[in-house]
Amino acid sequence: MVKVLEYSITHFCEHILKLHLQKAENIGGELYGASIPIEGENVDAYHFYLFFPEEILKKFADVLVSNHKFKEDNWCDLSKECANQIIGYAKNLFNDGRGKGVYKLGIPEYLGRVDFSKIVLDEALSYELDGYFFRIGFIKI
Repeated sequence: MVKVLEYSITHFCEHILKLHLQKAENIGGELYGASIPIEGENVDAYHFYLFFPEEILKKFADVLVSNHKFKEDNWCDLSKECANQIIGYAKNLFNDGRGKGVYKLGIPEYLGRVDFSKIVLDEALSYELDGYFFRIGFIKI
């Protein structure tokens, strides 16, 4: 599970956005959060959580959206779209290994600005991008 998530993050950030990541250990502060489930019949279900500072979302927006002047609602949409892209790709990789359509992607939820330390994850990966840090992890349901 962790290897698939790791590859999905790399695919989105490095292959699509062409932004170089480095693994990180500890991150903190107030971050924008999004969550999205992956579920299916007769398979484990997972709830993924993604936490990004505004600076990283701005870097994503610079690549994805030209001439952006974002307001709070736009950070909501961008956070959910990142969840769709990263976790949706992971879902496709899971299905490639288990058979078509086993896992289904749920609807992303915007968590707002959150203190992610209050959400206990089973596994998490942290990354650094140009001096800013983000974390993506999951809880097995």
